[in-house]
Amino acid sequence: MSSLLRLASIETPLVFLLILSGASCANSDSLPLDAARSAVRDGDFARAVGFYQTYLEDQPDDYEVLKEYTFTLGERWAYDGGDRGPIIRNLERLYELRPSEEDVQGLLSLMLVREGQAGSEAGRFEESEQIYRRAIAVNPEAGLAQYNLGMLYDKQGKGDQAFAQYRAAAAKRPQIPDLYLRLGEVYLGRGDFDRAIVTLGLVVELSGVSTYLLPQAHCGIARAYHSKGMMADAVKAGERAGDECELGS
Repeated sequence: MSSLLRLASIETPLVFLLILSGASCANSDSLPLDAARSAVRDGDFARAVGFYQTYLEDQPDDYEVLKEYTFTLGERWAYDGGDRGPIIRNLERLYELRPSEEDVQGLLSLMLVREGQAGSEAGRFEESEQIYRRAIAVNPEAGLAQYNLGMLYDKQGKGDQAFAQYRAAAAKRPQIPDLYLRLGEVYLGRGDFDRAIVTLGLVVELSGVSTYLLPQAHCGIARAYHSKGMMADAVKAGERAGDECELGS
């Protein structure tokens, strides 16, 4: 056998082994990810978390898998009342890598708002304020975080600061009827009756989102018309509000 043939006979199995070894490594890398996706399909989210984390320990810069993991499981954790810390850390990492992605902005802002709400309920007002401001910075066009920041100020008796946040939130037109009710009542109390009527009218427009606020909104509109001396309009709005609406003398 020539030296060339002997070399070929040696190299062929070596090449095959290298190819096989490479395929084995690739399969090894993908096994936790495949297992995570399988667990999600089976509804076993606790098991999926472990597999995703195992994969990301070896592939920490895989943006798409980090996002898949975060969005597949994150909202479930949030709405089930679980620990939002891991999802927020993941979202902060995703936001750091690609700050212009709107879905990342939206979910991170929402999770931060929920953390702020929990802090507010526990009386941790300074902490909640910082969290809300971070949520505003991440997703400034949403309005939800500013509305919650306004409520936080209201809870502390800081009326002017609350009013400023309600106005800023309302300018973004989020579908939050309570925001327009609160802001409209502030306008009413300040004697700005035209703005009160327009703002409380937004509560009526959003009646499909929330109906229980309608009597208060109609009553506020009636009071604003009454203060303007527009008695016929005040009576109509008062009738929509119900018997408990008092317009005064």
